[in-house]
Amino acid sequence: MPVSPIEAPSPPTVVEHELLHAISEILRISLEPISFQAQLEHILDVIISLSWLGAQNKGAIFVANNDRELILVVQHELGSELTRKCSKVAFGRCLCGQAADRKEILFKGCVDADHHTTCADMTEHGHYNVPLLGKEQEVIGVLVLYLDPGHTPQPNELVFLDGLGTTLSNIIINRNLQLSSRINRIRLAKAQQDITEKLVAASEYRDNETGAHIRRMSEYAVVIGIHYGLDKHELGLLGRAAPLHDIGKVGIPDDVLLKKGRLTPAEFEMIQGHTTIGANILAGDHELIRAGREIAISHHEKWDGSGYPNGLSGETIPLFGRICALADVFDALTTRRPYKEPWPMKKALAFIKDNTGTHFDPHVVSAFTAGLADILAIKSKYLDSFDKSVAPTLGTATLADVPGALVWDTSLSVGNEGIDSQHRYLINLINSIHLAIECYRIGDVIDALAGLKSYASIHFQEEEQYMAKMAYPDLETHRRIHGFFIAKIEKLTNEIEENPLATTLDLFMYLGDWIVHHIRGVDRSYADYFAGLGDASGLPTG
Repeated sequence: MPVSPIEAPSPPTVVEHELLHAISEILRISLEPISFQAQLEHILDVIISLSWLGAQNKGAIFVANNDRELILVVQHELGSELTRKCSKVAFGRCLCGQAADRKEILFKGCVDADHHTTCADMTEHGHYNVPLLGKEQEVIGVLVLYLDPGHTPQPNELVFLDGLGTTLSNIIINRNLQLSSRINRIRLAKAQQDITEKLVAASEYRDNETGAHIRRMSEYAVVIGIHYGLDKHELGLLGRAAPLHDIGKVGIPDDVLLKKGRLTPAEFEMIQGHTTIGANILAGDHELIRAGREIAISHHEKWDGSGYPNGLSGETIPLFGRICALADVFDALTTRRPYKEPWPMKKALAFIKDNTGTHFDPHVVSAFTAGLADILAIKSKYLDSFDKSVAPTLGTATLADVPGALVWDTSLSVGNEGIDSQHRYLINLINSIHLAIECYRIGDVIDALAGLKSYASIHFQEEEQYMAKMAYPDLETHRRIHGFFIAKIEKLTNEIEENPLATTLDLFMYLGDWIVHHIRGVDRSYADYFAGLGDASGLPTG
């Protein structure tokens, strides 16, 4: 029986060839070490260049947030008015929102009543709106392509667009997963840091010298660790654990801990007990707790074995304990304490040199000496007179040159330099968030959000106190608005972990609109009220 010849496969059509090339290019772009927004811009350029689509060299990519809204990530040639109007689109509104709502590709050959968003210079065109779906068919975004008016879909065009959409969806999903994993690690580390800070706060309540001392001593320890040769992980652990060195002081009676005169032998023995008290407090298996426990119990041990509580010597003393021992003593010598005046720097450095090999590990002293310039800079940064109530200064980082940044102008002034200064600082914080988003530094975004929430809470509280003092009639309205803003910050912070791309892009838009509206509208009203009283004494002066 004759064997039929095997038919040669048909050569790919122009459409198939372009599609394969486009997908290959999109995957290559997704691996480039550039920001995600830049990746999406390049991907959009590839898609709108497909000749068989009859595209008008216009398009956009949206990502979906948790509130069933599409956030415009990148666009090409849409124009400023349409870009502004389409910066956020609710599901169901206009063609892109309808595609998201219905989870199906929508084609239009012309502008019609379904185009809810229009602008004055809009020209006739067709549209493809391709929903980008996740693994469980949830909408994660929409791809919008502008077509020549009257475009006639080619055979299998929807199939090819579906393939493009799937490729783009997978890229967004993978990027979200990467960011979510990083955010999870960052927030876990911050939770550990929060626990540490709360424990440290307990000791600050006991000793009014402890706050600045903890900051200085911890940063000294990290500098020493750098020059000792610790790796990045070890330095991070040392920096987070060092503040716990004196946590055991919570167990020392006030009449001993705060005594201004010389301690009796019995009182000194009681003070020595803070090392073992600290070790008992820090019982646990987590590496941060273990490091804190080692430091707490060993930072008063001496290289020659004459220290306490266990008389350890040499390298039997944990390294973190040896480092913190020197950082702690240097700070104690060079700052004022209830029982002594600060030593001159020359005398303190001579003491450290004279006690190298007896009190201090010689290698740790060498690292201290190598980092002395940085240590002295830290010392000047955290003076004993540090006042937590003083608002932070703006410094030089106004960020006014960052594209899209908020710029302070006289229209935002409420007529009082104290309030204006706080508002400028809030705007600067928001711009810092914007810059971090632009650079996709997700850790900096989370840090800046935490800073914004903390400072806004202080600012709001101060405003409310003065409003109450001056019997401002809309005080409760202000309180509700302030409370909503703080709750929104918390919500956005939590959503970053769930949906980092959409949330970070939505973030600056919301914060910028809110702060400008709040200052120009709500805050202006109370400024006018105080001015009408003929006495602005109710306003803080900075």
